[in-house]
Amino acid sequence: MHTILIVDDEPAVVEALAAQLLPLGAWIEGAYSGVEGLSLLEREPAVIIADYLMPGMRGDDFLIEAHRRFPRSRLILLTGQAGAENIGRIVNHARLFRYIAKPWEVEDLRLTVREALHSYESERELEERTRLGQGLLAYLQAILSCETLDALLELRSSWEARLFSSGGASTAQEEAKSIFFHTSLVREAHLRLLEELEQQVQSRTADLAQALKELKALSSQREAWIKIVSHDLRGPLSGLRHLAVLLRQDGSDPSAFHRYTSIFQESLTELERYVKNLLDLSRLSQGEIVFQKEPFSWVEMARRLHALILPQLEVKGIKWRAEVAPLESWGDPTYTAEALYNILSNAVKFTPRGGTVMLRVQPEEGGVLVEISDTGIGMEPEEVAALWEPGKRRSRLGTDGEKGTGLGLPLAHAILTQQGVSIEVVSAPGRGTTFYLHWRSFAECES
Repeated sequence: MHTILIVDDEPAVVEALAAQLLPLGAWIEGAYSGVEGLSLLEREPAVIIADYLMPGMRGDDFLIEAHRRFPRSRLILLTGQAGAENIGRIVNHARLFRYIAKPWEVEDLRLTVREALHSYESERELEERTRLGQGLLAYLQAILSCETLDALLELRSSWEARLFSSGGASTAQEEAKSIFFHTSLVREAHLRLLEELEQQVQSRTADLAQALKELKALSSQREAWIKIVSHDLRGPLSGLRHLAVLLRQDGSDPSAFHRYTSIFQESLTELERYVKNLLDLSRLSQGEIVFQKEPFSWVEMARRLHALILPQLEVKGIKWRAEVAPLESWGDPTYTAEALYNILSNAVKFTPRGGTVMLRVQPEEGGVLVEISDTGIGMEPEEVAALWEPGKRRSRLGTDGEKGTGLGLPLAHAILTQQGVSIEVVSAPGRGTTFYLHWRSFAECES
């Protein structure tokens, strides 16, 4: 609440002014002399109204001293006897806001004081916004130089006390606090992301090193597979290390950070795809993956698979056919979708442009039969025999030069067979390939 100080040697005038200004909603204090008025200037009043002719200290001397103490207060001279020279003195030395002659009109008085209050508040708000704006810019520069979360939290605490110690609840304060804490949270998230990225790089590098060490100890039948995988992983891993260096060097630049993290995310996605396939194969072979089996709809599964494979179909102009009966099977829908997607992706890879890939689901005795067929280039018998062994086959280029890791089909085979699905493959050069997947009935799965 703003304060209005009224100084007049006539108590009746002070009381009348206070009563007339009460509707403005300000805290009103009164004094009967200039000396008494100065004793009340312990904190800044928004408006000071003073009579000119008062015993002891005249109104002009009082207002000049009040202005020296509180330059922002709005000063109003109330008198019928001050000449132009004396009024000019107050204007020159105390920045007089208005002059009100006695006797005054109540509405004119209220209008003048209301304008003074508004002028005072506007100047204070502008000063506060300027102070907070400069402080926020300095704070932003300070937090960008922080390299650890502990340093950021300590800096935030000290700057919060520095910027908002006045305890005000103005609009400027609220807006500045919102910007302050939002900026702090963004920088905190930034530093946490940098720490997590560093930890992920170290963790994944260590995991890959351990995986490669274990793979090298396998039998000679898997050596060819290890060489292929190691070659494919070297590119994204090198890129991640280079990005980590760039993030350390340019992490304080928001635009550079955004660009690097986008590239980082793409590289991690590629790296995770390789690592996930490797680890899933290893975990499946050791029986470490526990499938979350439940009934799932083949109609919904077909829609999901079509959405996943659609980009590859459109790139090569391959037709999609689906004949799916409204049946259900028992299994882990997430891993099942991954396995079927790998088979479909392989079908698209080896089907020339304009060909067809088909998914058919129909009942059969004892369960459900799922067929995935294509009009692709097909395989030789020896290729079919080595289809599920990553160490016995090398990934071939697709009909459009597509590359692969050679792990997709072995992983699909491991996922499906461990859920009790039997698989048959029929293929011949130039005649396409068909995968027959036999799902057992609910009753057989429960037994």
